Amino acid sequence: MESFESSDGHVIVRLDRGDMALESIERACEEHAVDTGAVVTGIGTFSTLNIHYVDRTDLPDEQSDRNVDLELEGAWEVTDINGVIANGEPHLHVTAFDGDRTVGGHLEEGCEVNVLGEITIRKIEGLSLERRAGEQNVSQLMQR
Repeated sequence: MESFESSDGHVIVRLDRGDMALESIERACEEHAVDTGAVVTGIGTFSTLNIHYVDRTDLPDEQSDRNVDLELEGAWEVTDINGVIANGEPHLHVTAFDGDRTVGGHLEEGCEVNVLGEITIRKIEGLSLERRAGEQNVSQLMQR
């Protein structure tokens, strides 16, 4: 992983074969002091795709009871990664295609880059956000 910062607050992250996507984005946020921001673009290929998604309309208090976890191997073409960074912590979603199906959900740790990845992070100055548990234990953005 290598990252580059422009004078206007954009951080470009290059992911190389074998890098872990979310872990590398977290590292880039730390290295470039991204407290509040947005991942505005993300593309690449993964050999391991770990995501979760909510598959129900009733929301039990325990997140493990409302989420479906997918751990998928193979050649995944990542068509989009985006989301918000609050208090330095990314909350990202991903869409990927393996030639037969398209899946999407919350990006989890352990997504290994197959060929490459390119991520654009936009720092947002003058705003400090964090996530706090809200109704039904749903993580909500709040101003600090």
